[in-house]
Amino acid sequence: IACPQLARTVQRCLQGGASPGPQPLLLECAPGPGILTRTLLNAGVRVVALESNSAFLPNLQSLENSLDGQLKVVYGDFFRLDPLVTGTVKPPAMCSDKLFETMGVAAVPWRADVPVKIFGILPQKKERNTLWRLLFALYECSSIYRYGRVELNIFMSEKEYKVLTAKPGDARAYQALTVLWQVGCEIQLLH
Repeated sequence: IACPQLARTVQRCLQGGASPGPQPLLLECAPGPGILTRTLLNAGVRVVALESNSAFLPNLQSLENSLDGQLKVVYGDFFRLDPLVTGTVKPPAMCSDKLFETMGVAAVPWRADVPVKIFGILPQKKERNTLWRLLFALYECSSIYRYGRVELNIFMSEKEYKVLTAKPGDARAYQALTVLWQVGCEIQLLH
């Protein structure tokens, strides 16, 4: 997100309906130049910036060093979490257990509050595959869902959003992916 006005809108959506008390940690996927990151930090949100592009890391790390623990910058790619490989995982791919350890988030029961909110933009090339991977992990209670319920706030194409929110009878959009996401999650259009 490179537009300050869009960053403020996203920040309001992410904090909308927040209850008093400690807010969950926000994992920002691919923050890039950090415009949304700064907006979130200015609103008092604790952020973990998960950046896979090394060109953006120095600026984000400089911002991290100027703050007192409100921001943590991690080199990694959210959409390459828990790759199905044997042996060593090479960055920017990473394992969710290492990420959550770095963030300082421990597992909580599914009935507890959401410990982590995640914000990201689905990669257009593999959007459907990514949705399936997130869904499999949800039903297996693996990867990011091993730590309890997680709130996903993601930008996606209108096409995929229509599939996830389709109603029975819509022959083009209503699919197995639709049913499984609707059973497992509350899907809302935030903006």
